[in-house]
Amino acid sequence: MSNTLYWLWLQQKIGAGGKTARILEAYESVKAFYECADYGTFFRPSCMKKFLDKDLSEARSITTRCAREGYRILTPDDAAYPQAFKHMPDFPCVLYVQGNIDFNAEPMISIVGARKASYYGLNVATRLAYSLAKGGAVVVSGGAMGIDSAAHKGAVLAGGKTVMVLGSGLSADTLKEHAALRQAVLQSGALISEFPPDYQANRYSFPIRNRLIAALGRGTVVVQASASSGSLITADFAKQYGRDVYGVPGGIYNKAFQGVNELIRDGAGIVIGVEDILSNYESEYPGVIDVQKAAAFDIKEHEEIYGDLPKTKIEAVDEEIELKFDEKQRVSGLAPKTRLVYDCLETGQKHINEISTMTALSQREVLSELTTLELMDAVVALEGRVYRQC
Repeated sequence: MSNTLYWLWLQQKIGAGGKTARILEAYESVKAFYECADYGTFFRPSCMKKFLDKDLSEARSITTRCAREGYRILTPDDAAYPQAFKHMPDFPCVLYVQGNIDFNAEPMISIVGARKASYYGLNVATRLAYSLAKGGAVVVSGGAMGIDSAAHKGAVLAGGKTVMVLGSGLSADTLKEHAALRQAVLQSGALISEFPPDYQANRYSFPIRNRLIAALGRGTVVVQASASSGSLITADFAKQYGRDVYGVPGGIYNKAFQGVNELIRDGAGIVIGVEDILSNYESEYPGVIDVQKAAAFDIKEHEEIYGDLPKTKIEAVDEEIELKFDEKQRVSGLAPKTRLVYDCLETGQKHINEISTMTALSQREVLSELTTLELMDAVVALEGRVYRQC
């Protein structure tokens, strides 16, 4: 019998994110740990009681289920298991994989950021992922709405590879809202999780998931993150694992970008183009990473993003994740007066007096709403009290 059942058994006992290395450090193998009859004083009595339960029936049930669903089970004993995980103190006992990708031969770059992202953030994440994929990198992200989905989409539209690291099991109901994107990812990439197939995502599972995103990526790029963003947890893990951390700058008065701006201030690499990322790995992956090719395939206009991809593929992705580069998406949820002023600029730049006339608002009210829109990076002030949409 292979050690897969023993690894599954151990994961059931310690849970995802458990301190695997510390538990196994005194044992020759996971099998030796499983077969131990006396764990001495190393564990608390409650833990010892769990480990003395040697029932493998649940582990066998999971292997049967995964075989039926077409999921691979990778353990640290398998050659295909990501080498990047093996130096983690809490390396996964088990990795469930749907799709096909070589975790140890291809350079990976992680992209993370806000779920409730602005148009700017979505645009940047998609463009960067598109160029990274064209330049030979595998794009890694977490499959959530917002920046994660934009990153996966960019890689898919480039015809590249992407890995979606889940905070739930591969069969969980929480994936229904990502159905189209998931299918697109599987065409040339993979979905992975360290949670059993039916495990439902919760607020504790996402930080556990984040450490895998950080470990897989040779570098982690943060796109739009507030001071409390969960993507900063991923950046912290990346630092702990000796990975590179990058940030895409945003408006300094915009709280939605405070976290990423502080990352840059504190030493993260600043990203204003794909070259800022890939140039650091071209010599490490000769013949694979191509910075010039990546830069040449940068998306200059949003109409270019679909390229030569079949229309059915585009619609399948957009149907679910709604990233069609509609200008109005970046300013959803505006107050009535703010929306009135913003929509007034839809036909082109205007002087504050003209805006006041068109909206029937006083100049003071108009100026107040324009200030709000400026802080959202939705409008920009020109010379002579003239404003336009960004």
